[in-house]
Amino acid sequence: MKIDIYAFSGNGAKLCDKLIENLNDNEVNAYVPEKYLKYGNQVKFREENLYKSVEKSFKNVDGIIFVGSAGIAVRSIAPYLRSKKNDPAIICMDDRGINVISLLSGHIGGANKLTIKIAEIVGGNPVITTATDVNGKLAVDEWAHSKNLHIMSLKTARDIAADILENKKIGFESDFIVNGSLPLEIDLDEKEIGICISLDSKRSPFKNTLNLIPKIVSVGVGCKKGTDFIHIYTAIKEVLSSYNISHFAIKSINSIDLKKEEEGIKKTAEIFKVPFYTYSKDELIKIQGDFSKSEFVKKVVGVDTVCERAAIMGSISKKLIINKTVVNSITVAAAIDDYEVEF
Repeated sequence: MKIDIYAFSGNGAKLCDKLIENLNDNEVNAYVPEKYLKYGNQVKFREENLYKSVEKSFKNVDGIIFVGSAGIAVRSIAPYLRSKKNDPAIICMDDRGINVISLLSGHIGGANKLTIKIAEIVGGNPVITTATDVNGKLAVDEWAHSKNLHIMSLKTARDIAADILENKKIGFESDFIVNGSLPLEIDLDEKEIGICISLDSKRSPFKNTLNLIPKIVSVGVGCKKGTDFIHIYTAIKEVLSSYNISHFAIKSINSIDLKKEEEGIKKTAEIFKVPFYTYSKDELIKIQGDFSKSEFVKKVVGVDTVCERAAIMGSISKKLIINKTVVNSITVAAAIDDYEVEF
C-alpha cells in the first residue's frame, strides 16, 4: 500500500517517524512544512501548498494520513472526492495520537483496517463510524474488496447493507467453491436480494442481485504494429463476452516483449485498469501445452503463438480457458487462476 502522510507540527513530525518505522510493509512518505523538519528524522519538506500536494496524492497513492485537525483534512480532500470505488483511504489523527479517525473509504479503500493498525502503533483510540462495523454486521463491500472481487453495483451493495442493518437476510450463490461458515446474515433460501459470485456479470438469481466478479482472468494479446487501442479494447471485450466472462474479471493484459511499447495495448490496459506484462520469446517458448500454431508468427517474432502463451504466463494456475481467437486481425486468448470463496 502506498501511503502519504501530512503533518503540521513538531509532535506530528515525530509521529510520522513512528508510523514510517512501523508501517514498514508499505511504501510510506511523510511531508511537513520546513520549520518542522528538525523534529523528524524521516520526514520530507512539503514544497508545494497543501492542496496541490494532496491532489497529487489522490492520483498516486492508496492512503493519505493527516496528522492534525479533522478540519484541515476535510478541506484538503474536498475538491478531489470522486467515488468510494476510487478514492484513497483517508485517515485523520491528532498530533498526540489520542484519536485515530477513519474518515473516508473505510471499506473498499481499507481505511478502517489501517485506522486500527495505526491506533495500535501509537496507542490511540480507533474511531470507526461505518454502520455495519459499529453494529458488528457483515460489510459486503469491504469483504468483497479483500477477496479480490469487483463490485458491479455500489447501489445494490448499499441496499444489501441497509437490509443487513435491519436484520434482514440476504441470499447467496457462487460459481466457485465456498470455504468456511457462511455469515449469519446469509440465508440460502432468500430470493429477493442477494450476492452472486460469478465471472458472468449478467447472472441474476435474485430480484435484486449484487454481482461480484473475481479478478482472475489473464488475457493474452497479439496485434499488428500501430493497431488502434479501440480495436484491441473491443476485441478483448467481444471475445470474453462470447464466453460469458465480464471484462471486470481481467487481472492483467499480456504479450511478447516486442509489444512492450505498443501504445494500443498499453492504453487498453490503462482503460481496464490492469497491468500490462510482456515476456521474451524464450520465456514464451518454455510454456507447455496444446497451442494454436502459426508459422508466419513464428517467422516474425520467433514463437509459434503469442496470445495463448502470454495469457498462461500471466496466470498463476496456467489454465487456458479461451484459445486463440481472431477479431479484426487481433488475437486474443485467456487463462484463469484457481479461485475459491473464503469466509
